Amino acid sequence: MGLSLTSTAALHLDAQARGSACLARGLDGQELVLTTHEALEALVAKTSAADSHIVALRVEALDRATAPVLALLARHWDVPVSVPAQGVAPDDLAAVGSIFEAAGARLLVGHTTNLAETTALITAIAEAGVAASVGLSWEVRPSTESLDDAGAVLFAARAQLGLVRLYGGGPEQHDQGGRGIGTLLTDLALSQYAGLIVLAPSAPDQLPRWHAWLESRKPTGCGTAHDAREVTLDMRDVEPKDRLETILGAYKTLRKGATLKITVDHDPSCMYYMLEATEPAGSFAFATTEKGPVTWRAEVTRT
Repeated sequence: MGLSLTSTAALHLDAQARGSACLARGLDGQELVLTTHEALEALVAKTSAADSHIVALRVEALDRATAPVLALLARHWDVPVSVPAQGVAPDDLAAVGSIFEAAGARLLVGHTTNLAETTALITAIAEAGVAASVGLSWEVRPSTESLDDAGAVLFAARAQLGLVRLYGGGPEQHDQGGRGIGTLLTDLALSQYAGLIVLAPSAPDQLPRWHAWLESRKPTGCGTAHDAREVTLDMRDVEPKDRLETILGAYKTLRKGATLKITVDHDPSCMYYMLEATEPAGSFAFATTEKGPVTWRAEVTRT
């Protein structure tokens, strides 16, 4: 489970600069949002996804006429393609899925945090006979939808879930306090979800914050890039009820040898006891590096 960024969060940067900015913030790479024409140009040019750290593609609409180009580019770059549910006509699902299967690529169709919608989409994919090439992309919008059903949605979708698109996070993470994000990330980790989490701005008016965040040179990050050895969390502005879940969710994303550095306003020993109860013996090292009375800091390293 790794974090990445949608390209529309930083259209003022070119693809390579955006990819570098992602890694500087501890993210695994970027989801590239593109049109069919742009996909064709990339396919003809034989460009590389690695240079710009592209980990997924997204289009707003797809049909049997435009699917072949996207499927071939996805196979060439070895990345999935996601599309909103309304971007694929029900009558086209079988044909589009077959095109992706023939290309050896994977399509992920979006759904919201609504159990009825999720199960209906799962049924449609099964009835179209394309479950081998078509999976699910969960579009999570904490600012505008309730996450009360998130656990049930995850349970229903877990076998076919390939991407979670989280509207918020990054520079907006403090705004999401109390909206269940920490619990969601913990549930994803505990379910052994191994797909992508793509961060996206919650609204257009948030774009300046994202631009400033990506261009900042502060030595902190919120992600899990393969070359990131440290992840820093300042939990003092997070709602108390969400703190433990957020910390544990971040810990679950660590690679072996990476360290999570935490700043809190209380004794963090509760995290140690939770890890001791849930993680294999000897799989982590925990140290309190500053002991109050106002600020506590701790470091946990996955060994």
